Amino acid sequence: MQLIPLGDCAVLVVLKARSSAVALEAVARLARSLNIDPLAGVTDIVPAFTTITVHYDPAIVFANTGAGTPVERVLAWIRTAPAASGGGRRKAARNVIVPVSYGGEQGPDLAEVAAHAKLTEAEAIRLHTKAVYRVAAVGFSPGFPYLLGLPPRLAMPRRGTPRLQVPAGSVGIGGAQAGIYPTATPGGWSIIGRTPIRLFRPENEAAPTLLETGDTVKFISVTESQAAKLEETPAVVPKIKVSRLAAVFEVIKPGALTTVQDLGRTGWQHYGIPVGGPMDRQAARVANILLGNDENTPLLEATVTGPELRFLRDTWIAVTGAEVRGVPGWRPCRVRAGQVVSLTELTNGTCIYIAVAGGLEVAPVMGGAGTLLSAGVGGWNGRALQAGDRLGARPGEQEISVNWSASVGFKAPTGGDVVVRCLCGAQWEWFSPASRRAFFAKPFKVTAKSDRMGMRLDGPTLRLEEKRELASEGVGFGSVQVPPDGSPIVLMADRQTIGGYPKIGDVISVDLPRLAQARPGDLVRFKETTIEEAQALYLEQEHALALLAAGVRSKFKRE
Repeated sequence: MQLIPLGDCAVLVVLKARSSAVALEAVARLARSLNIDPLAGVTDIVPAFTTITVHYDPAIVFANTGAGTPVERVLAWIRTAPAASGGGRRKAARNVIVPVSYGGEQGPDLAEVAAHAKLTEAEAIRLHTKAVYRVAAVGFSPGFPYLLGLPPRLAMPRRGTPRLQVPAGSVGIGGAQAGIYPTATPGGWSIIGRTPIRLFRPENEAAPTLLETGDTVKFISVTESQAAKLEETPAVVPKIKVSRLAAVFEVIKPGALTTVQDLGRTGWQHYGIPVGGPMDRQAARVANILLGNDENTPLLEATVTGPELRFLRDTWIAVTGAEVRGVPGWRPCRVRAGQVVSLTELTNGTCIYIAVAGGLEVAPVMGGAGTLLSAGVGGWNGRALQAGDRLGARPGEQEISVNWSASVGFKAPTGGDVVVRCLCGAQWEWFSPASRRAFFAKPFKVTAKSDRMGMRLDGPTLRLEEKRELASEGVGFGSVQVPPDGSPIVLMADRQTIGGYPKIGDVISVDLPRLAQARPGDLVRFKETTIEEAQALYLEQEHALALLAAGVRSKFKRE
């Protein structure tokens, strides 16, 4: 068992075994042990192929466990967990039958796969349905199963140009694996059929995905007419509507991308469900603290261009993050019924946060109120805000004044070069010496292709010393993946839960707001640091936020 820090908030556990079947059993056994004997502060345990990723909050670990740094305490817990719990009770294996309509419009690549295997289409279908598959990981998108057990003859290289949209339910082959797309997403696997069965069921929080790691799968061939009879339609989720009398504001202009966010969903990554949350986590927390809200209260995040809002009743707001022309930031602001607040012009930075006294009234989905755009769930009807939307707010419990503001120290630096501290990644040694030197010595430019999933960078081409394959494993907020084109991607708030690209580094948590506020064209420089320094800085930041919250509470009490 090898233990590798994955940034300052996760540990990658790598298990060595003589075969994939043995590795899957070892991973399942250790995951059961860790779940049965949890450590305070651990937020997610994500098994995948030969690894387990343990995500944790260093501040909670530090406050609630024994001696040593947070990472030392997590490592000690992982090492002793199997003995402490005796391996855990084995969960009964599930055998899931998945009907598939092969070929035709449902499976546009079946003929190509059959020809590659020197088989007829009928023979390829028989070979595919004869095998028994095992779910080695769930990730890429919510509920997406990576299936081992594909007959080697059907192995198929990934497509040179991925499709922009693969329909939900599509059954694909990628390399030596099979998989099923739960939702409509881009994808580069060869599509040989489609199942009418839903794999992602967010309305069922007890079991939001059809398949989990360790399940076995058997495909059966059905006709298109049989598949049509078996088609499972998504559950109808009533659209949220708020009357003018109940609303706190109405959207006049939505901005480039304005969504409802909270601090994210924890405990769901083993289903392939991203954590999400704000890009600039510190700014979002401060916005709520300034109004006396709980830090996890739903608020708005706007990117590049903010919204224009008409307030329908008197309230207080706080705007943090990037600078907005004409709007004071990092302090409570009184707004009156009928007042229009324009947040459309961001003069420095990229992301702003708009908190409302009491917090936006949004029902949680799978443990969080944030918007998961990739799956169309959570937040405000699962989408970005549009003109005409009206949102409500919970009653504010505090009497607010304008006698306080947050220190400039909470604001991420904007403009000029962006310097972020970084730990060496799990696959650091895989990269050539020249690439490793360039990573810390040369600047990279933020590209316009960056989004909430990842910040894409141009700069020195980073290459592996030799060609190697990586089974998908856990990633974190700030993991720096390097795809085959050699251009790094820093994974951000809406990152996938697991990834198959080598990681050259991991940006430390306290510096992620700097990246979140970077604009296309800005230069990013990586500076090497240690996990000890990263976690010391993390704890300092948490202490500063706690002092701010205490100071605001004391003002509420006096006024």
